[in-house]
Amino acid sequence: MSLASTQLREEILYWCLESVRTGLNFNTQGNISARLPEHDAIVITPSGVRYDVLAPEQMVVIGYDGVVIEGDLFPSTETDVHLAHYRARPDVNAIVHTESPYVNVFGAVGRTIDPVLLNMVLYAKGPVPVMPFEFSTNSEFGARSAEAMGSQVNAVVWANHGLLSVGEDLAGAFKVAVAVEANAQVLAGALAIGTPNILRLADIVIPEGARLP
Repeated sequence: MSLASTQLREEILYWCLESVRTGLNFNTQGNISARLPEHDAIVITPSGVRYDVLAPEQMVVIGYDGVVIEGDLFPSTETDVHLAHYRARPDVNAIVHTESPYVNVFGAVGRTIDPVLLNMVLYAKGPVPVMPFEFSTNSEFGARSAEAMGSQVNAVVWANHGLLSVGEDLAGAFKVAVAVEANAQVLAGALAIGTPNILRLADIVIPEGARLP
């Protein structure tokens, strides 16, 4: 029996397909993983496989030490980066890496993505930092990425490359990715015509019992 359930593998594939459908990724861009805390492991998408031909059983299970436990395909080339973020954030159970266009606009100029939309504040939790460009397939980069994100914000931009978002579960991590891209698009337009009104989580009063969007 696999350490990663069929349901979890299917859920990862669902969000992979959604990332393409919503324009956050194309071709074989991006990668998605989920933590398997009871096994000291993660399950992650394989490298170089289009999501429309990817099967749930092709996901790869990797130990916290980076050793492949299950899977015949090569794991995502950014597996070490995912592992670094899981080590740094015990509250994180899922990671989504996307290469969405407006996020990359801000990454290309090294400009922090400030919150101008409510969903951005609710899910990303604050301004999303941009780290300098470098190759992203090693644990050293992963450690720097985790440090740049910090413990409060749920996303970080890799300059000239894309976004890494985290969450308590896969749906949560994906909501962060969607919220940051939508916010980046609106922020780019707002900066072109005026001075945006920047939102802060600390200034938002959420009524007791209110459901998030």
